Amino acid sequence: MKSYIQKIRSKLGREKFIHPAARIIIENERQEILVLERTDNGQIGLPAGALEEGETIAACIKREVWEETGLEISELTLIGISSDPKIESVTYPNGDQIQYFTIEFYTNQWQGELQVIDTEEVKRAAFMPKIEVLTQLPPNELSAFDSLQHYRDLGQVRLA
Repeated sequence: MKSYIQKIRSKLGREKFIHPAARIIIENERQEILVLERTDNGQIGLPAGALEEGETIAACIKREVWEETGLEISELTLIGISSDPKIESVTYPNGDQIQYFTIEFYTNQWQGELQVIDTEEVKRAAFMPKIEVLTQLPPNELSAFDSLQHYRDLGQVRLA
């Protein structure tokens, strides 16, 4: 079955379109952050993905986390909404362009053992020290850390 993005791509080609998505910071008890090594560009990233037809945003991020890491999220905290076209516009290595409207989450509550389920998108998943993560993430994904700090400081969802 084609994903929602594949259906749109079949009509628009590589042209940019706006798409809702979710990303999450998953932190373990040692304050390490879960990151993925992507297959398309070899870079690290946070668990994230695109909303599918008929899916809620909470179900989206839970599905993506399971597909990418094998973990089942037991609690979600909404920390931000990132929609700034300057940082949420991405051109993928194959030339596809997209502007994400991203709902950002945080959790330190999950079950399961870390394992990559979707090997087409993810080479490996591992927890890394936060300082290393912050130096390697692309700008759009760093937004989640700004949102987390804003949420912790003010108790409010960050709108960016």
